[in-house]
Amino acid sequence: MNRVRVACVGFVFDSAAEAVIRQVAPKIFDLTFAEQPERLTAEALAASDMLLTVAPLTDAMMHAAPRLRLIQKWGSGYEKIDVAAAGRHGIAVAITSGANADTVAEHAVALMLAVMRRVTLADRAVREGRWIPAELRPISRKLFGKTVGIVGFGNIGQALARQLRGFSTSNLYFKRGGRLANEATLNATFVDLPELLARSDVVSLHCPGGAENRRMIGRAELAQMKPGAYLINTARGELVVEEELIEALQHGRLGGAGLDVYAVEPLPPGSPLRGLDNVVLTPHSAGSHMDDIALMANHAFENMLAFLEGKPIRAADVIVAPERPRAAIEVRP
Repeated sequence: MNRVRVACVGFVFDSAAEAVIRQVAPKIFDLTFAEQPERLTAEALAASDMLLTVAPLTDAMMHAAPRLRLIQKWGSGYEKIDVAAAGRHGIAVAITSGANADTVAEHAVALMLAVMRRVTLADRAVREGRWIPAELRPISRKLFGKTVGIVGFGNIGQALARQLRGFSTSNLYFKRGGRLANEATLNATFVDLPELLARSDVVSLHCPGGAENRRMIGRAELAQMKPGAYLINTARGELVVEEELIEALQHGRLGGAGLDVYAVEPLPPGSPLRGLDNVVLTPHSAGSHMDDIALMANHAFENMLAFLEGKPIRAADVIVAPERPRAAIEVRP
């Protein structure tokens, strides 16, 4: 059978995920896996027709991959891919838009509940033999009936708004580009960012990374938030000025934070976030569970097969459609 060589690169491609992906992969694909990107050899990169990746991709890497025709991102954030270089090299770039929106939104809800009810503090106390309901009561809050501000209102932000219906929250949203015509059906109301910060009991970030949004939440924005409010970030660490968030948390300006992403990952051992009881930390795992592996892989493979067959990739997934694409992939025996 003829084969197309696909390198799967990055931390999501562990042995458990690999087993599932191999099960659902079209037989035409010859897959290699490099969970640690530095283990992708120069030979494997040079031989790859396509990349399925969560790892950064540079101009130099594309130059070193003369057969590469398509970069398929696992997930929706593509700021670590040099898309300008991809265009110059004639390499198409696609994402899996919306494939794990409900999963990431669910994780945001989990962080809200965990930090507002101080679940990690309570768990640690019970394990240590301390029974602290009286200590927890004055520092715990419920999510039900609160106002939630959703910053960024794409697939994940909208999924979050839908999931919050069960908590009877009042939802505000801010997105660049303004109001959505169907906001009423999404149980949310558009406001500008300062108003969202001022009115929300919980602020949840769902923006893409990149220069436009980098450091969008800093000291001034944190000061605009309601005293005792909570910040949730399952998007990108670069959206928040981390040292200024730490300051607000240490001084009691905020009630707490639920964080899945950080300025530096993995979170450094000396980070003050590790010592704060009003913070719940997860290891960039909002999209990491087995239930979605096959779903995400099938979405990616559909794009890759369409590309091979000269058919259009779904419009929401197209990031780079080069004006002068590299020659069609030669399927190899």
